[in-house]
Amino acid sequence: MTTSRRKFIKISALGLGGVAASTSALNMFGANTYLDELVKQNVADKFKRTATYCEVCFWKCAAWAYTNEEGEIIKLKGNEIDPHCNGRLCPRGTGGVGMYNDGDRLKTPLIRTTINGEQTYREASWDEALDLIASKMKDVKSKYGAESFALLKHGSPGSHLEHLFKSYGSDTIAEPAYAQCRGPRETGFGLTVGSWIGSPEPTDIRDTKCLVLIGSHIGENMHNTQVQEMSDAIDNGATIITVDPRLSTAASKSEHWLAIKPSTDIALLLAWMHVLIYENIYNKEYVDKYGYGLKELKEHVKDFTPEWAYGITTIKPEEIRKTARIMAAAAPSTIIHPGRHVVWYGDDSQRERAIAMLNGLLGSWGQRGGFYFKEKVKIPKYPHPAYPTPKWGWEEIGEKYPYAEMGITSELIKATIPNEDTEHPIKGWIVAGTNLINTVPDREMI
Repeated sequence: MTTSRRKFIKISALGLGGVAASTSALNMFGANTYLDELVKQNVADKFKRTATYCEVCFWKCAAWAYTNEEGEIIKLKGNEIDPHCNGRLCPRGTGGVGMYNDGDRLKTPLIRTTINGEQTYREASWDEALDLIASKMKDVKSKYGAESFALLKHGSPGSHLEHLFKSYGSDTIAEPAYAQCRGPRETGFGLTVGSWIGSPEPTDIRDTKCLVLIGSHIGENMHNTQVQEMSDAIDNGATIITVDPRLSTAASKSEHWLAIKPSTDIALLLAWMHVLIYENIYNKEYVDKYGYGLKELKEHVKDFTPEWAYGITTIKPEEIRKTARIMAAAAPSTIIHPGRHVVWYGDDSQRERAIAMLNGLLGSWGQRGGFYFKEKVKIPKYPHPAYPTPKWGWEEIGEKYPYAEMGITSELIKATIPNEDTEHPIKGWIVAGTNLINTVPDREMI
């Protein structure tokens, strides 16, 4: 194989379209009626059913893969006993057949080389590729220290590679997708209530009486369980309030659609707090027992009236009051959804702090139809020797952002540029499960 790097990138880009096309072409396999028809024809026993799971998103829905006599996957179907999918995969999950069969899917390592003065890739064996990576890691460690080799990771491979890096002696680790997805949310909730929301979010959407979506696009950036539970909530008579400049999928299913001016969410959240506190319709019993700082919050939101918010958000004062009262009437079975993919305008952690406070005022924590407390199963860690202690790591590189967690990707990238960070020079990366050029802000830096 002698594909140029430019052609390789083009092919990779076209591959995205190929996935979509393949999914469309395999649409007949997406419907349960296909296998149902095979059962009627008494040929379903020719298909082998193998347990698997989907990793297109962090929900990791359990699934069944159906293969024919040639071992080809013809269908993916949700596992009936999995509480994440309840036997139903989302379109991305069922589309996994197309992804697996896509002609552009890499099936062997590629090593960059130069042929006739042009950069290209050649196929390599796993032994050759792994030996090359190991030699590069050894070289960096001997010349600069293990800390100078960085890991940028996401998804299931990330935890295994993190173990590898810490064993190697490096804690120079970042997770770009975390910062772009839920990082500001976890920072905001952590600073406000002392703990992260986590993933999946512990929201009892199915039993809620009022679901508020602000900066959250259930139905478009779907996570399977939440889409199903929102549908059940609507069937159960729940009120859906969606705040979105667009008539989104969720907004089209909502009783109240607040077409807010972009980037003004915090003003609306403050006005809702004002109504709850000054109309004395917040959950007083809950706040008295668990809250801290109500006096200061009341003073802070004193002037943030619905009339004040109207001039910023373009949402009419009566609509702000009406929706705040609906939330209060449904409480504690009310959820102001914390959202996912929450990075928008640079004030996202502050917006998430306001969302955390609103849920506190409504007493939604630990309530049916609100936020539940997760049960944990303790599994002992596999015993291994203690990791070596690195001289520095991601915390030192990103020390000017003390509340950020899981690595500061942009600062780590800057430290890789010669003369940008001479104290913490980074000389090598391993990138797994993330596409830096496509997703990280300031591409020129890369």
